[in-house]
Amino acid sequence: MSSDAITELEELLRDEREAIRQLDSARVLSFAERKEALVGALKQGGGALSEDNAARLRALAPALRHNSVLLAHARDVLRDALAAVRAELGPVLPTRARPPMQVPRMISVRG
Repeated sequence: MSSDAITELEELLRDEREAIRQLDSARVLSFAERKEALVGALKQGGGALSEDNAARLRALAPALRHNSVLLAHARDVLRDALAAVRAELGPVLPTRARPPMQVPRMISVRG
């Protein structure tokens, strides 16, 4: 089971990266939910992973970080585009109150 889950994670990360580049939020969300389920299955699998599977999981860390950075950039691009549209249209578009400041989540880009 764990080998199949890791294989699916590897494929999922490639597909997720493409969905992020296409700004396909529905697919990105579905990939996030599937990743969560796969990681949960790996945790519940009990027992130690084989050395090969452990190495494969460690090798996924850079791809996970890369996708997280792409998501952060996509979010920033969309935020900036919305701000530009609001500025150009002026008071035509309603603005909503800003949510309370949240503690930013840090993404390690080192590895």
